[in-house]
Amino acid sequence: MIRSLMKKPTFILGSLYIGFMLLTSFIHQFVFHSYTEQTKYLKDSEGLLIAAPPFAPFENTLLGTDPEGNHLIYLVMMGAKYTILGAIAIAAISLVCAFLIGVVLGFNQDKKWQLIEQLFGVFYFIPASIIAYNLLKPILWEPEGGFTTSLMYRITFEVILISILLMPPAIIFISNETNAILKKDFIVSSKVLGASKLHLFTKHVWPELRFYLVQLSNQLMIQAILIMTHLGVFQLFFGGTHVTYSLFTDPPVPIVYDWASIIGNYFRYLQTNAPWLVYVPLILLILFILSVLGITRGIKQVMKFNYDKNIL
Repeated sequence: MIRSLMKKPTFILGSLYIGFMLLTSFIHQFVFHSYTEQTKYLKDSEGLLIAAPPFAPFENTLLGTDPEGNHLIYLVMMGAKYTILGAIAIAAISLVCAFLIGVVLGFNQDKKWQLIEQLFGVFYFIPASIIAYNLLKPILWEPEGGFTTSLMYRITFEVILISILLMPPAIIFISNETNAILKKDFIVSSKVLGASKLHLFTKHVWPELRFYLVQLSNQLMIQAILIMTHLGVFQLFFGGTHVTYSLFTDPPVPIVYDWASIIGNYFRYLQTNAPWLVYVPLILLILFILSVLGITRGIKQVMKFNYDKNIL
């Protein structure tokens, strides 16, 4: 399968982008110790002040600076690993748990299933971002006196919570697809002949269900990024929001500067003379989503080819 995947351009390009961003992010952390360059002002040859931040891309640095003069390229490198690994972790946890629960429910749909489906269906109408905001604010909003929890604890708590919020619709989807597969004529015949549930799953359900799981992983990844971005707009940043309580307070800022948090932190500059503060991380997020879609498309093509070959 690996050899087949390496022949798929979408898989290669997507993997290269994600791999490159992760590599540069970890190099920035472990080799350069998360160094962030600042340009607080520019002077001419006579020492007179000629410009102050924010600087536009290619004006003084590659991707421009924020209002404090921090070079945006260092911020996006710092946040790449948190964005990519955070979204992947949320999607993976949600997908695995939804799969385990959904398959069991799909094999055992009865009158009780209607009640469960109605209960889970509530999550189709209540935005997960609103629920996440109310549950995460006590954990992510820095109290006066500083955080009493570690960064890893806050990230883990957020990842697990968002994963749980994404599970109910995924469980309904997997359960319904499993049940629909089980109703096919040749599978009903297998049941009549005494096939066990394990046999039905491994020989009939899994070969078809895995295609839906690949597609579902895309949706979960995108939903995870959307929730992280919505929380960022509400100044509830991934890993925690640094808050100052002094007399002359600065606005809340991210701690790890993942891409969703950068968008949320600077979205108010979208209608000002510094829109690149939103455009740069937004473009990187779009490229990440396209990379995930490309990778999963390559996987689906290889899986379909192998499936058709086995049938023939």
